[in-house]
Amino acid sequence: MSDTTATLSAAQSQKKPGILGGAMIVAGTAIGAGMFALPVYSAGMWFSVSIAMLVFCCFCAYSSGLYLAESSLNYRDGASFTTIAADTLGPIGKLIATGSVAFVSFILCYAYISGGSSVVAQTAASVDIEISHSAAAIIFAVVFSAVVLAGSRMVDRVATIMLGGMVLTFFSSTGMMVGTVNTASLFPAIDLSESGSYVWIAIPMLVTSFGYHGTVPSLVKHYQKDISRVRQALLLGTGLTLLVYIVWQLTIMGNVSRDQFGEIVAQGGNVATLISAVGQSTDVSGVESILMMFGNLALASSFIGVALGLLDLVKDTLSLDDSMKGTLTAGTITFLPPALLGAALPHGFITAIGFAALAASIFVLVLPPLMARVLRKRGQSQGFQTAGGLLRLDLVLAFGVLAVLVEVANLAGMLPQFS
Repeated sequence: MSDTTATLSAAQSQKKPGILGGAMIVAGTAIGAGMFALPVYSAGMWFSVSIAMLVFCCFCAYSSGLYLAESSLNYRDGASFTTIAADTLGPIGKLIATGSVAFVSFILCYAYISGGSSVVAQTAASVDIEISHSAAAIIFAVVFSAVVLAGSRMVDRVATIMLGGMVLTFFSSTGMMVGTVNTASLFPAIDLSESGSYVWIAIPMLVTSFGYHGTVPSLVKHYQKDISRVRQALLLGTGLTLLVYIVWQLTIMGNVSRDQFGEIVAQGGNVATLISAVGQSTDVSGVESILMMFGNLALASSFIGVALGLLDLVKDTLSLDDSMKGTLTAGTITFLPPALLGAALPHGFITAIGFAALAASIFVLVLPPLMARVLRKRGQSQGFQTAGGLLRLDLVLAFGVLAVLVEVANLAGMLPQFS
């Protein structure tokens, strides 16, 4: 081999991954079936205020992602969120980090089974097959739990196919609906004080919509601790997520009036209910079918992604191996509770997303700035510190604490509900 060839080979081996790949990891993790809850939670404050809040939540989520990246630089490659929390915040921090991730995973599994049951039942009804929502929940849980139990390679293949289908159906459906957006529907005459009173209930859900933070330590490892590339990937990925949400809010709220959302909320805000409302509000042929397909794919892909992580967490916590016995034991613990809950309470999608938002707010906005603050006090974050000083850090932390308190108040029935 010549010196030139050897030099070229070495340069290629040292070439770092591209920014777009990392951005896709960020956006792909954040965007999922939870976006069906976005317009439901935003119905009270409606389009203009919801976009302003989405932009602010995007800024805070991007900032907290940087704080987590800043912290990750001080640890070995592959150090997890829990490892960093344990070192910086002690046993209580480790417990909160592990507990919040596990709780969110379990409750999201139930939420996706609940949402999936409504879509499966409605899809079956479209071909004159009657299935109860409880039976549909069991069918959804059994089919996609089997995919997860088949292993990560199977999940990879299925998720790739689903992601392609999601992209096609999302852009097809929103492209069809953009032309029928009604300006009067987007900007109705609502008093600012009225729409403002519903901001609080939406904050935790909006925060959770940017919840990709479990992937940040992996991105730091992926880019070999090149913080410039990590920062660009986080910025592009978070920005793409915001763009998708703005288009989604525009097309849904531009076709379904605010008054109609009262009935959607009253029926539990499930995915099929929202899709039906869209179909009834627009004359575009085929849009409801394409949205139903998108809903099926979004719920299924979100479920297998969350469930795979939860299955591995259960195995790690209980020291179970990858044998058939170990996998079936972990699978029973992972899938049986949410499946039974989905069959018993098949209309709990929105409620479950609310519970998930409580815990997600903790590890999205509260823990990252806290960990960065501790490391700065120790003098360990000398190589890189997120711009903005303590003012930006405290702003993000305060907003995270606010999101947690707001969701506690919401679950206690202390906040106004749009109807």
